Amino acid sequence: MPEVQEIKNRMKGDGFTLITEYNDPANEHFPLHDHERDEFLVVISGSISFAADNEEFVLSAGDERFFPAKQSHSATIGPSGCFYIVGEKE
Repeated sequence: MPEVQEIKNRMKGDGFTLITEYNDPANEHFPLHDHERDEFLVVISGSISFAADNEEFVLSAGDERFFPAKQSHSATIGPSGCFYIVGEKE
């Protein structure tokens, strides 16, 4: 598993200028929403499940996913919580 700083450096190199770490508690739910900017998410520990574009998927430690701006999705944090990094393009 890459180190947090390595992930942040890679995101910066890929043009993501706003990079944020999140540590969400178990079972937190984010209802259907979208974001103004492209986002790239990397899970460090725990898990998070998403529903987007008629697809459901779970990301666990080491998984990553790109979300284009305005893509509607919902998310639920897994039973152990989730620590993840999100990069946004401004």
